[in-house]
Amino acid sequence: MSIRQPNKKAELKLGGFTLVELLVVISIISLLMSILLPSLSGAREMSKRVHCLANIRGLTQAWMMYAYDNDDDLCSADTQWDILEPKYSWVADGDDMPTNDIGGTAQAIKDGVLWDYAGRALDLYKCKSDTSELLRSYSISRAMNGKSCNCEHDNIRPFRTWSEIQGSSTKMVFVDAGAKDGVRWLDGSFCCVKKIDDIPPEWFVSDTRNITARHGRGANMSFADGHVEHFKYSDPRTVDLANRTIGPDEASPENPDLERYVQLLWGKGVWE
Repeated sequence: MSIRQPNKKAELKLGGFTLVELLVVISIISLLMSILLPSLSGAREMSKRVHCLANIRGLTQAWMMYAYDNDDDLCSADTQWDILEPKYSWVADGDDMPTNDIGGTAQAIKDGVLWDYAGRALDLYKCKSDTSELLRSYSISRAMNGKSCNCEHDNIRPFRTWSEIQGSSTKMVFVDAGAKDGVRWLDGSFCCVKKIDDIPPEWFVSDTRNITARHGRGANMSFADGHVEHFKYSDPRTVDLANRTIGPDEASPENPDLERYVQLLWGKGVWE
């Protein structure tokens, strides 16, 4: 009776991959990675956008509670440290001057009147998509008790109390903002148009406060009724302006995003 010897070649084939099989597996893995990585990246960005919207919602609730506790008065949208009457600033960075050692620090945020209302949470003031060294990623609209615009129309002036705001669901309060590299903090209230009553309007770009496009080619913002939205830009020039690759002269003509910002800041019928 003969004993059958095992087939060593068969054992070798069953124990590993051929070069062709290995290349096929690598190709499949590479294909799957190319499909899944953009989805994972998009999911991460969506998570950051949602977190940012939550931050803005929390700050807006603090802004509303301040008005409720202060006879309907809005806190100042500016960032001054030395203005005590008649309003107070929501943060107190002050002006960019050699003697200013508080601007851009956590203390400037803590000295703002919204600090206690915001739960004393420093993270609430910083967007996760903001890769700059700034501690604060948001500004308040100039229309919400900021400095008066140099306009000839009497109806174009900042709101001083919450009850003055008509159509609160259409009036922007907090917004994603950014600054030029090297700037230590976002200065002043937010107004991205050169002159609010210009027809047609023109973008205004500031080194210390500017529009951003860090969330899916758009920006997050809140409104005076407390709700939040993502504003996705429809004109690619707006993104280029936010990234400072073009200037206001090129980005302004017939830009629907600029027209919407004017409406969000001051409302429809601002020139009537």
